[in-house]
Amino acid sequence: METMRTTTFSIVGLRHHDWQNNLHAHMSQAMGKRVLLMREDSNDWNREATAAYIDTLMVGYVANSQCREAGAYCDLSASQLLEGSVVAVDEEHRMLMVTVAVSDREPQLSDESTLYEQWEKQYHTVPMMALTADERRLLLLRRDLLFMLEEHRPYDGMMQHNLTVYEQLMAIDVSREAVDDRTRIIRLMKASTDADIRQWGRRLAVAVTTLGSPEARQQLAHYLFSELTATSEFHQMAQHHRHADLEEMERQLRLFPHRLYDEYLLSHDDFASKLYYRRIPQRPLRYFLSGLLLMHTLRPQHSTDEHDAAQQAAVGDALHYVAHIDHCAAAQWQERIGQLWQQLAREYAARISETHRAKNTTFCRRFVCQVVGTLLTLGVYRQDVPQTEYTRLLEGSSRSSLRKDINQGVQDQGTRLSIRQMVTALTA
Repeated sequence: METMRTTTFSIVGLRHHDWQNNLHAHMSQAMGKRVLLMREDSNDWNREATAAYIDTLMVGYVANSQCREAGAYCDLSASQLLEGSVVAVDEEHRMLMVTVAVSDREPQLSDESTLYEQWEKQYHTVPMMALTADERRLLLLRRDLLFMLEEHRPYDGMMQHNLTVYEQLMAIDVSREAVDDRTRIIRLMKASTDADIRQWGRRLAVAVTTLGSPEARQQLAHYLFSELTATSEFHQMAQHHRHADLEEMERQLRLFPHRLYDEYLLSHDDFASKLYYRRIPQRPLRYFLSGLLLMHTLRPQHSTDEHDAAQQAAVGDALHYVAHIDHCAAAQWQERIGQLWQQLAREYAARISETHRAKNTTFCRRFVCQVVGTLLTLGVYRQDVPQTEYTRLLEGSSRSSLRKDINQGVQDQGTRLSIRQMVTALTA
């Protein structure tokens, strides 16, 4: 019989999944309930994602700082599941603490370092931008915090100041080393004998659970594409490489693992979210971001204009496409369905116009049909109309393979949440 032990994980995202419609009631009854954790291999945003289930309902995910460990323990289990129970409920921050039984064997944590090392060695002509003053400050802050905590330094005004600044800036610190250091900082603080340090540990643990939110990814995207490109360090790099071969640089960026360059082309916010979940080592991440931002600013304007025109045409075709089901909108949405789709088209123009080389189309039918499916679940379209009828109205045939996309809806959590927020704003 295998030796087992227990460990505790934080479950976050409760307001976005199967408990969302009656969250307070579910949380008030959660204490002591049986929990199952299962790795979610199909998650496009985080390959380490581990989902939590209670009474067969998917209630949330293991916090990002712990999901890699949780997924590895799932892999050690013969059933690929971890079983446990809810041991604490934090209604204020919408979190659960669950204790589960895990193998006493050390899990094998996945490591993709060789992928990045190979890319860096093979494509070394991509330039690297020097660290900015804020980035150097953030790096020093997190290392100094680790030093003070490991040396058991007492809580004082300097530590309080450093923690306050670190909390404000950690959303832009997404390298693998930064995530690992952040996890160590929080663990050391929670284990401290100093009550003030322990309180800060709990505060940072809660703050970390928001780093994958739409607000945090927007903050990261704004930092990358607005603030970072305005620094003297970036301008020095751009001046030095102003005659770079942009086609060759783009080819190299496209070969970076996980198709991150394609994500950048589709959506800056979604790209920022992928950066957070991928845990990319600091050096190759810096190379990639330096080349990406250089491409972002040096791309010829005429190419941008041509791209914008093509994108606008694709969006127009997509809006004409969904207009075929306007009459299927729920009663309260009959007058606003066009306005909603205009907002969706502006937000996801890049994804709508990405055809993925599909023939006989100017826009991404799969993504549009997935949005239709998501709007169905949100009550924007009538649920008494069969999905086969929606497929027929859109595609001219109820047998189209796009029926599956309507049935599944949008799969990634960030986009689903963003669509929900648009719907909620228009109903307010």
